Amino acid sequence: MNDTSGTSVGPGPAAVPESERRGSLAWRIGLMLAGVVLVILVVTGIVVNRVVSSGFQSVLATQEQARLDTAADALVEALSRPAPLIRAEVQLQRLANSLGGRVRILRANGTQLASVGRVPAGETRELQARIESNGTLLGTLVATVPAGASPDSGFLRLFNLTLIGAGLVSLVAIVLLAAYAANRLTRPLRAVAVAAHRLGSGDLSARARGGDDRESAELADAFNLMADRLERSEALRRRAASDMAHDLATPATVLESQLQAMVDGVVPADREQLEAARSAAGALGSVIGQMGELASAESAPLQRRAARVEVTAAVAEVVRTLDGLARDRGVSVVHEPGVAVFALVDPDQLGRAVRNVVTNAIQHSPAGGTVQVATWATPTDVQVRISDQGPGIAAADLPHVFERFYRADVARTGTAEGERRGSGIGLTIARELLGANGGRIGVERTGPEGTTFLLELPRVG
Repeated sequence: MNDTSGTSVGPGPAAVPESERRGSLAWRIGLMLAGVVLVILVVTGIVVNRVVSSGFQSVLATQEQARLDTAADALVEALSRPAPLIRAEVQLQRLANSLGGRVRILRANGTQLASVGRVPAGETRELQARIESNGTLLGTLVATVPAGASPDSGFLRLFNLTLIGAGLVSLVAIVLLAAYAANRLTRPLRAVAVAAHRLGSGDLSARARGGDDRESAELADAFNLMADRLERSEALRRRAASDMAHDLATPATVLESQLQAMVDGVVPADREQLEAARSAAGALGSVIGQMGELASAESAPLQRRAARVEVTAAVAEVVRTLDGLARDRGVSVVHEPGVAVFALVDPDQLGRAVRNVVTNAIQHSPAGGTVQVATWATPTDVQVRISDQGPGIAAADLPHVFERFYRADVARTGTAEGERRGSGIGLTIARELLGANGGRIGVERTGPEGTTFLLELPRVG
């Protein structure tokens, strides 16, 4: 058929997976750690710079004051004599050069006697030293110096450069080390991702190995458990497809052959032949009906219509409806009525669940056997025990009896080894229906003398 819709269908550009559009977790962790370390280094550098600068300035101020005091002591002799201050001016010039500012000598009355150097630009501060002789004030030595800088401030610049360089080197080293460590830490995660891609591509044997840490080991264990279940589910699905094909094909073939024979006149279209055709059609419809029942059971929580149900009476009604099946199988079903107990459940879903379990017990009990059905009550639960006299459930099959389409090869197969019984979904349906009503089902005991299933529902007053 030609497509006339005008829409061109063809291989478009491959979409880039979301995982490939994002950066590596290892590098993201490394960069995040580097950012944290960078902030710490910057804050630490600022604090260290302030502390060192403050301490250095305090030391410089002390040294400058000591120089000024020494110079004042040296000027006592020069100011005590009326001689020219040529030698004193030379000393003042050296002092001004070392302090990086202007140095003056003021007489006792405050007048200026000498001035050497220049007032530095910017913010300044003054240092003073008294020039005294035998307790007599001869004058004052005054130095005007930079408030925050001095010829020795090159130490601070070198210190800051060293601090920045060490910080950058540390930052690069930390980024590389963090990326390396993050790469090692995320290696188990990448291994799980690789295994997940293999599993998604159809390799059901894909398994993951965790790292030395607990978290990645737990992740790998959880993935492997999921993979085990998926592999088993796929095996069951394939087996179920084969079984269902057989269950559908056999009655369909019988029905087709029977009808064709009647059409061709090989056999007469009498009551007997029509009954055989009807029986084949009924078997075919039964299998299809069970598939529909499973789909309905899986959506039971949405379909649930809860009501206050007297469980003992509901179980008794189910037993009565199965009386014909029990007679056909030559099995007796004995219901032990107990006291009236109530549960808040969907009555139809409860009936279907009990019916499936009792039917299972009838099918797996030998002719002449007895199926016991009893209702019990605890302070919190309503319990229904259904016991058969079948061959029991093999230990290897016990964990899987409630899995959909699961059928043991030998255990619980009746008198003939390999004989098919049911579609393997009856107990699955019962579990789904009970779960939708807050209940549960389990195997209470099993063995050569038979199996007992325990159904539990929350009790209401």
